[in-house]
Amino acid sequence: MSEDFSAQVAAAAGRLSPQERTVAEFLLDRPHDAVTASTAEIAAATGTSDATVVRTARKLGYSGLRELKRALMAKVTNPRDPAAVLEHRLARADTGLGPVLDQMLTDATTLLAQLPEELDETSWRRAVDLLDTAQTIWVYGIGPAGLIAEYHVLELSRIRRRAHAITQTGLRLADPLLGIGAADVVVIYAPLRHFHEIDVAVAQARRVGASVVLVTQTLGPEMQDRVDVVLNVPQAAATTVSENFVDILLAHALTFELAKRDRVSAVAARQALTQLRTEIVAGTTLDTDE
Repeated sequence: MSEDFSAQVAAAAGRLSPQERTVAEFLLDRPHDAVTASTAEIAAATGTSDATVVRTARKLGYSGLRELKRALMAKVTNPRDPAAVLEHRLARADTGLGPVLDQMLTDATTLLAQLPEELDETSWRRAVDLLDTAQTIWVYGIGPAGLIAEYHVLELSRIRRRAHAITQTGLRLADPLLGIGAADVVVIYAPLRHFHEIDVAVAQARRVGASVVLVTQTLGPEMQDRVDVVLNVPQAAATTVSENFVDILLAHALTFELAKRDRVSAVAARQALTQLRTEIVAGTTLDTDE
């Protein structure tokens, strides 16, 4: 654990009750467990209550457990350093807790359990509203996040929502950005890293009057004043799970929300998709026979 965090605990020690000191000691001694644990899990591990855990975080100078865990994450491992993240994940999978897959399943379950704590319901509804009224949905991502962008666009197109993926970098990014209009929404998947291209995409959306939804683990505080909605998701860097694990779930959930709002059109689109697939398979069979 970092000296800074230790100093914060030491400085607050005189203001902490015995139960709160127990929580603080847990955070100091088991930071890797703390960053992936829920409020209830920390309370259970320390023999205290949810309220005590939250009070401890505030007495240590944080607005709540969420902010404290973000600070712990930055100290435990640099989420922007791929080598450090991989090294930590390999170490976590070799702790005697079971095979790699078992540890991944455990970590995945933990992240999903944390999602309701991280994801603000009002922000979620606002994001769905924006997507529902968008003329075109542009979904942006770089690297692995680009695969999420392409998947999200595929899902949207299958319910007949006009959508395009933006996965280009450098000068090639200018072409898709030029197509963004005032009635559009730009969804940005940026789990950890703040690339310059993100700033350019947000600036262009603002320039033409389009709305922006940001899905991220770490960039919320620095970007929240520049976008319409931030969807915060649990940080995965201290786990064995991919940083894009929760993103693909959110992409599917956002699409499902839109399908639910226009069920008739969504079902009709899937029927049309099935019909086209049938025609394609039939044509392929004929070609093979010939």
